[in-house]
Amino acid sequence: MRRVLTFGVISLITALAFGKNKPTVTIQVVSSQASTREFTYTAPATAAKSTTNCDTSGDIIGDHVSASADCVTKSTPGKPGDTTVTHIEQEHVRVVMPNGDHITLWCQEGWRHCASLQPGNYDAEIKGDAAWIHTHDLSGKVRKVKYHAVGG
Repeated sequence: MRRVLTFGVISLITALAFGKNKPTVTIQVVSSQASTREFTYTAPATAAKSTTNCDTSGDIIGDHVSASADCVTKSTPGKPGDTTVTHIEQEHVRVVMPNGDHITLWCQEGWRHCASLQPGNYDAEIKGDAAWIHTHDLSGKVRKVKYHAVGG
């Protein structure tokens, strides 16, 4: 009995550790459309800044005072405000799910690579509103491209 229980616990731990695969379904891609999102960022202006540091020394001899100062001023010029415009590539893929639902999937370049998919059937892993569509690169290696459901 102890061996069966130990085997069951080991099997459960193995399934939890390696069971990260999501269920795979076949979806039908109807169309894929690329677009570009324009993103504008404005950095505020900065003011000029100056700092002065002085080293002073002096002597008093009787009624006579002798002093000197060695000062250094460091200036940093201000910067004008700056607006940066960037473009972010996106992909909208219209698919038919196995249950017949028509869904639009969306992917945005940045931390991941998006793919423009030709019409046809693709394997996909589904979890919540995310779909990892299996594509092939030129070497034949399977790549999983992540998309999010954004509409029906």
